[in-house]
Amino acid sequence: MSIETRPDTPTPPATPDHPDAHDLSVVELLRRLYALFHNKRFGLLLILAMAVFTLVGVLFPQAPGETLADPAVRDAWLDTMRPRYRGWTDILTALGVFGVFGSIGFKVVTILLALSIIACTTHRLPQLWAQAMAPHVSVRDRFFDHARVRATTVVRADAAPTAALLKADLHKLHFRTIADADGTPLYADRNRFAPFGTVVAHVAFVVILAGVFVTTTFGFRADDLSVPVGSRIEVGRGTDLSIEARSFTDSYNPDGSPSDYVSDLVLYADGQQVAEQVVRVNAPLRWGGWSLHQASFGIAADLRVTDAAGAVVLDEALPLQYQLEGRYAYGKVEVPDTDLLVYLITPASGQVVPDIPAGKAQVEVYRGGTDTPVFTTVMTPGEPVDGVDLTWTFERERQYTGLMLSRDPGGPIVWTGCALLAIGTCWTMFLRHQRLWVRLEAIPQGTRVTLASPDRHDSIFARQVHSFVAGLGDTDTRKK
Repeated sequence: MSIETRPDTPTPPATPDHPDAHDLSVVELLRRLYALFHNKRFGLLLILAMAVFTLVGVLFPQAPGETLADPAVRDAWLDTMRPRYRGWTDILTALGVFGVFGSIGFKVVTILLALSIIACTTHRLPQLWAQAMAPHVSVRDRFFDHARVRATTVVRADAAPTAALLKADLHKLHFRTIADADGTPLYADRNRFAPFGTVVAHVAFVVILAGVFVTTTFGFRADDLSVPVGSRIEVGRGTDLSIEARSFTDSYNPDGSPSDYVSDLVLYADGQQVAEQVVRVNAPLRWGGWSLHQASFGIAADLRVTDAAGAVVLDEALPLQYQLEGRYAYGKVEVPDTDLLVYLITPASGQVVPDIPAGKAQVEVYRGGTDTPVFTTVMTPGEPVDGVDLTWTFERERQYTGLMLSRDPGGPIVWTGCALLAIGTCWTMFLRHQRLWVRLEAIPQGTRVTLASPDRHDSIFARQVHSFVAGLGDTDTRKK
């Protein structure tokens, strides 16, 4: 023997103290990770996780990403959810149900799923390439007896001219042929790159997931911007943008439903005007990657607050954008440099309530962290009222326009992925890789020709094969 064996010196088994027990090369680690990511069960687990995140995000309202980052805006948004979810609101908030698509878990699953698709695709690519460029052409005789599609005929000619004519006829039908050393065709196929349509579709999914990740990480959306007509508000939330509403017009159908509402808006960046446009629901203002959409409209109340010296503490048009029991409309604001939180309440549109006469407004003032108002009164427009060492004046009502501001840097990426997905789907659906194996047998009557394919059943392809083979047998001019 060339290798000497020594039974008396066995190789010691790996133990925790043995250096080989914990040594794992970088290459081996990467190989195992690659095997994990192209594992079908792991991929299915990631798809299920993505499905769960998506289902939760669809079933429950999702707060815009910047809303949850600002405590005051978050609390105001959650107040709109409490009538629906009541005591569950805080629990659902703690579980992250209202911010699924911006959560770390969703982003991690998105990245892992993209890596899994890449791994599965690259794992399958060599097989697809070999099938297209160097297919297996030699098969056993029993293959021709059990293939899904098979057809046989007899050509009254010798093997050589039959092979030449068979090859020529297959070329006319756009088949590629592969022959043995003496020119006898053994294999034919067409649309050999059709399976690569699945690769394009998989790449499309990765591109779409990349776009989703970019949007959820770097995008912006605020759908609760209320701008009273004739005023200008700061967007805040990490931006240098502000919006001015010059005018607002609404029109209605005969049945009372709104037919159109239009805002004349001006957009400022860092205090400088950068864009202006008349904005409708389907005609947003676009500038520098930002989109400003018309979303809603309603009534705002002008509230003026002064201190004992007559200095203005607060002068703001307060949008009455929240509803209470469908009977009241209200807005809220914090008085600067105090711990006072003010609620201004009026009857909702079309409602008559006994405690607040039409045209008047009720003000309720709370100190931070308390549930009992320290001051409450019903105010008449233009008549000052004193309370908690301040003077309160409800001046008038005016319209406000509700806007949605967004920035979607992943949008072009997602649309590119959608285009690739459409191409890959059509490629896969309308181009089929059609394969045929050929057997020629010399018999006294001439040459027996058998064509067979193991591909899944395709009735059109099967009819074409049978018609082609029947044509070979019926043509006497092929006889030499």
